[in-house]
Amino acid sequence: MSWTLPEDVKDAWIGHDVPDDDVLIQNWVDRAERLIRRQVKDLQDRIDAEAEETPPRTDLLDTARDVTVAMVIRVFRNPEGIRQTNQTTTTGPFSDTRSQTYGGDVPGGLGLTDDELAALQGAAAGAFTIDLIPSTSPFSPNYVPPVNWWP
Repeated sequence: MSWTLPEDVKDAWIGHDVPDDDVLIQNWVDRAERLIRRQVKDLQDRIDAEAEETPPRTDLLDTARDVTVAMVIRVFRNPEGIRQTNQTTTTGPFSDTRSQTYGGDVPGGLGLTDDELAALQGAAAGAFTIDLIPSTSPFSPNYVPPVNWWP
């Protein structure tokens, strides 16, 4: 079952050079989704569980779709896997150099970023929290005033 359609990739595209080959887009969407399923084994189960809630939610499905679209767009934006490009324009004694650097471990390659993987795994921001207000303080949310504690 595919979470993402070629139309999702086209709708998210920024710029004038939108890819128009739906078969090629679907091919890369399928590859991206297989990679996601290998990395996050319980993802489909969690998506199905959200869909069965009352009322049904689609938060995780939407996140999976967003991640898939981002992965496919990175491939289409940099199909040659170039890390950096430089372009110099010279007019008379003046010149202008523009460079573009593509990020990631494998620019133009199909892969998940750490943030995308964390979003799909449902990783929390921290492992735990520490409440520095003692429970005996009246400022604590767990404070219970003593009953007849003064003789």
